[in-house]
Amino acid sequence: MDSGISANAPSGAQAPQQAGQPDQPVGPVFGPQSNKKKMWLMIAIAAALVVVAGFAVWYGLIRKPTPTIQANTTQEKTSLTYAVHWLEDPQINGIKDKNGKLVSKGLQQYLDEYTALHPNVTFKLSQTHVSKYNDALKVAADSGSAPDIYQIYSTWGPSYVRAGLFAEPPAGVKTDIENNYVSTVGATIDGKIWGYPTEIDNYALLYNKTLFKAAGIVDAQGNAKAPKTWQDVVDDAKKLTKNDSAGTITQYGVAFTRDTDWSVVDPYLSLLFSNGGDFLTSDYKRAVVNSAAGVAALDQTVQLFKNKSVDSASNFFDFKDGKVGMVIAPPWTKGTFAASYGDKFEATVGVAPFPYMSKPGSMSYSWFTGVMKDSTHQQAAWDFLKWFSSDHLSDGTTRYGTLLANTIGAIPARKEDFNAHKSSLGDFFTSVYVNQMKDAKAEPNVLESSTLKATLMTEIQAAWDGKKTSQQALDSAASSIDKILDQYYK
Repeated sequence: MDSGISANAPSGAQAPQQAGQPDQPVGPVFGPQSNKKKMWLMIAIAAALVVVAGFAVWYGLIRKPTPTIQANTTQEKTSLTYAVHWLEDPQINGIKDKNGKLVSKGLQQYLDEYTALHPNVTFKLSQTHVSKYNDALKVAADSGSAPDIYQIYSTWGPSYVRAGLFAEPPAGVKTDIENNYVSTVGATIDGKIWGYPTEIDNYALLYNKTLFKAAGIVDAQGNAKAPKTWQDVVDDAKKLTKNDSAGTITQYGVAFTRDTDWSVVDPYLSLLFSNGGDFLTSDYKRAVVNSAAGVAALDQTVQLFKNKSVDSASNFFDFKDGKVGMVIAPPWTKGTFAASYGDKFEATVGVAPFPYMSKPGSMSYSWFTGVMKDSTHQQAAWDFLKWFSSDHLSDGTTRYGTLLANTIGAIPARKEDFNAHKSSLGDFFTSVYVNQMKDAKAEPNVLESSTLKATLMTEIQAAWDGKKTSQQALDSAASSIDKILDQYYK
């Protein structure tokens, strides 16, 4: 694809062809004298053309082409790199039944559909684990190999905007977003909208009904009884844990995946919010996570380790294999667990509101998608995102919303999708997340969010490991976080 403007200059001038000898008339009006004048005039014109042609060639050689981002046409072949944080097979290739029949499209099916409609466009998926996605996107942008289309966790966005790495959406896209989304908070940075909001999610508790029944955690009717408070989680986890003869845990009461902020920090912040505490001050100038409410919340998670209901080897995704009693989970895990349990999904997996300390609450977060500023195919990328995110299907939904609601298990942010996907959003799994949105508190959309959360995660895990008390860990986290905030919010 030509990314510049080339100067098409003539390489020379062709001399005019003579019509006859100088003393011969060339027309009924002109005699010999007129012919001489015409000859000299033609010589002068030819000389002028040579000068002009030479200047044009010189100008074309020294002039630098002006880079432009050209609109996609049917003659051009355009390859769009699409960076995603989805690694699970159902997220990419869709959900299939036990016979292998596709029952809900994955991302790849939508890309194939677009390519069939626009044969000149192809896609390259760049898949990165969510824990490494933010750093990988920055490295790609800094090295000149940024993708065309990105997905991003909203709290990572401010750093990218400050660095000038995102392309601003076209005016029509901005208007569409302003008018048609449940919330634009996550996609708005420094007062500007930067992309399409995709999902707005929070955290709830998943529990294995079969394991609960086997451990005797049941109600009067013999059904698995979900924990309501965090103290219930601590008590139930002890009953659910099993060990072998060497003392190694073979069945976890609860599981977290270390070094993963959505499995370490976000459950803690959800518990903190439910205890009336906060992470940062409203002006982002100071961390307040080491308040009494924050320490009490961390003490509650540390108790699970003291009781040996969980250890550092636990893995959130072992829940899909029936080896874990409970996990704190975002809604996008629905696709993974539905695929694992198959026909036994609803019979085995229970979903309950986040187990609170002093009041119902959870942490909410959001993502948005847009185009990188260094993309040389910006128009083609925005054209695809408009088709994917805002084109109305016959059932009144959008393709992206359908992917999120039916396959990913996330709560779509577009109004028509939020209202139309009642069958998915109202099922036994996702309805819990939808219903507790009213009690969820958004995490701060703050600069260097990933660094702040990584700092907090290190200290949380130090408390889990017994290396520090909860107060010591959170005091250390607050001190380090304050130094980072001082660089931006003094």
